[in-house]
Amino acid sequence: MLKMLSCAALISLTAVECFAQTSLPPATIQVDGAPMRFVAAGLEQRKPRQPVVVLEAGAADPAGSTLDDWAKALPVIARIAPVVAYERRGYGMSQPDRQRPTMRRVATVLHDLLRTAHIDPPYVLVGHSWGGNYIRAFTDLYPGEVAGLVFVDAHNGMGPWREERAAVMPPERRAAALKPPVIPPIPPNTPPGVRAEFEEIAREMISDGQEARTFKRVTGIPIAIIVATPGSRLQGDMGPVVRLQIDRALDMALAAPNGMLITANHVGHGVQNADPTLVANVIKHVLDHAAAPRSQ
Repeated sequence: MLKMLSCAALISLTAVECFAQTSLPPATIQVDGAPMRFVAAGLEQRKPRQPVVVLEAGAADPAGSTLDDWAKALPVIARIAPVVAYERRGYGMSQPDRQRPTMRRVATVLHDLLRTAHIDPPYVLVGHSWGGNYIRAFTDLYPGEVAGLVFVDAHNGMGPWREERAAVMPPERRAAALKPPVIPPIPPNTPPGVRAEFEEIAREMISDGQEARTFKRVTGIPIAIIVATPGSRLQGDMGPVVRLQIDRALDMALAAPNGMLITANHVGHGVQNADPTLVANVIKHVLDHAAAPRSQ
């Protein structure tokens, strides 16, 4: 059954569970011979086979994928479940990768980190912004380890693609919309690992989702999606494109058992910082309906 709500319908909810909030200090561990940094809360109180919430940040700027991106949300989420956040290779105190950070490569590295830290599945994966692509890649590679997905104003691997966006734009803008985007130059002082990720994102945008289009459709697990819909997003020529994005999110939620789509018009893109309680309550919905881990 799909639940489609505005933020007002969910924001009044409170987390009735009170999970242990004890947090470990940020730790740096060797993953495939290179240091990576993560932080966890509540693992010491985890019950057998209880899902762990794994937070995947976006890629908006060098500061946006550090542990700080989840600083407000993590303690709120820790009230209801064990939770882990980490810094991707090249961000914060995690050493850059020696391989191209494709979506599946990022997912593989996260999987290696979880195994190295002895954080066993099942997982409920939470992706913000571009991090939504990474949790789709993780689910594609390790479907038997994922019990649910949460997209926080995130890419979900289902488009809409360039030709679809152009079709809903005003006629005079359609030809331009069909062309590959012009990617701004990466600042010269960008750290090498962050530069590598930005270059990979640029490839994906110019190719109109070459890797994302290869993801298999997710089935059998609950999916919750938050789409930030401040008034400014729905105005002007881009308004129809945003509505098309909402339609695609709705398609994904409808196909999922206990799917949920929330449009939140009181927040912008940084939902987890503006309203961490909303994010925690959406995660709780997925946890409450999390499927048993599936075979690979």
